[in-house]
Amino acid sequence: MSTAQWLIKYKFHHILMWTMVMSFSFLTYYNPAISTFSQVVNVLTVSALQTFPFYLSAYVLVPRLLYKRRFVAFVVSFFFLVIGMGLITLFITRIVDHITLHEKNIIPEWKSLGPYINLFIWDSILSAFGASSLKILLDRFRMEKRLVEVEKEKINTELSFLRSQINPHFLFNVMNTIYFQIDKTNTNARLSVEKLSDMLRYQLYDCTTDRIEIQKELHYIKNYVAIQTLRMEKDSDIRLFIDLEMENFLIAPLLILPIVENAFKHVSNFKEPGKNKIYLTVKKQDKNTMLMEASNTYDQSHVQKHLYQTGGLGIQNLKRRLELLYPNRYELNINKVDNIFQTTLKLQYND
Repeated sequence: MSTAQWLIKYKFHHILMWTMVMSFSFLTYYNPAISTFSQVVNVLTVSALQTFPFYLSAYVLVPRLLYKRRFVAFVVSFFFLVIGMGLITLFITRIVDHITLHEKNIIPEWKSLGPYINLFIWDSILSAFGASSLKILLDRFRMEKRLVEVEKEKINTELSFLRSQINPHFLFNVMNTIYFQIDKTNTNARLSVEKLSDMLRYQLYDCTTDRIEIQKELHYIKNYVAIQTLRMEKDSDIRLFIDLEMENFLIAPLLILPIVENAFKHVSNFKEPGKNKIYLTVKKQDKNTMLMEASNTYDQSHVQKHLYQTGGLGIQNLKRRLELLYPNRYELNINKVDNIFQTTLKLQYND
């Protein structure tokens, strides 16, 4: 993204707002008896200083104190911010006037300072209060929009699920029949049917809520990896590591499956099975963050047009779900290094 595109997308409206504020201030307080240059410098200085209470209240006080219900800390911080910035603005503007108007005394008599103190403190109050109100309103609109999107996503997912759902009792009865038709000596085939039945039961019955225990999700991943391993060459290097000390938090169901699917779908198919590698790791990075890492070899001689997509949910769908369900609480990185395809997901599962 170029600098011009970045400005237009993120900062143009801020530049426009402060330009309007400076223009309004200049026209309101313009005095033909005083040097125009001095007044322009004064307006620029005051406007620049008022950005501090504006952005500190919007991006620090509101999200870190008010949203976390630390009301006393918010009020006290707000008070010191507006009083402090009002006095700082007064002091700096007096220095500017001393330089541009060649005044002898930087600090005049206290009586003459009274109106300026009130003016700059009220300017700080206006900036901080306006920014806080604007932040709350915008966050409210974004939250309502996100809730609508999440609800639509949930409805679409449920509709897709209902369209593809087979009568579960019939399905399990058929699998049970197949299980007993398999010779008892063929333990691998029987084990595969058991795992597949367990996976289907998880999808049909457990994945009906917005959040599921991570241990159930990881059990599903283990079964999926076990079944997928069966179709790979015998000596393929497939490893799954799950942190045994990871606490049993809640997570959106089938959230990390697309990453695992992607690794198996795009793994290389070298003649020497040992060169085909899939390494999967799920662990706790810190108190509130889960780390999912997947890496697999792929054959660079074969152009894979859909390397970043899989069937089912897919990586693109995963990104969309993360944006809706975990806004500002995830980090998804997809990279290719030599003949290794790497995917890393960091997820903050606690607010």
